[in-house]
Amino acid sequence: MPIKLNLRLAFDDIRDMLGVKYEYPKYVSPLINLANQLAGATRPRVVGQMSELIEECPYKSFEGWKRWYLKRYPKSIEEATNKIMNMLKNFKEALEKIDEKTVRKWVEDLVLVKTLWG
Repeated sequence: MPIKLNLRLAFDDIRDMLGVKYEYPKYVSPLINLANQLAGATRPRVVGQMSELIEECPYKSFEGWKRWYLKRYPKSIEEATNKIMNMLKNFKEALEKIDEKTVRKWVEDLVLVKTLWG
């Protein structure tokens, strides 16, 4: 009879075990994450339904998963990357239009107007 263990591992520990570690300059990861959310770059219609795919995958190693996933969704990483890059381009254009007056107006709107209605 197999023994089931209920283990809790930190995400960084799992990454270390897989030998996969990505590091980013300060603020880069949160900006990419925001661009991803706004662009919908990693939604199921682009990259597949991850919770189902990870269960379907017959391999129990990172390399097996990676090979299996990329065979099923060969263009998903590129499509998601392109969507995020387009949104980051929009961010750059928007940042050029932001000045202190705009930020002050935004803060007043949040603190004074939206708080009143919230």
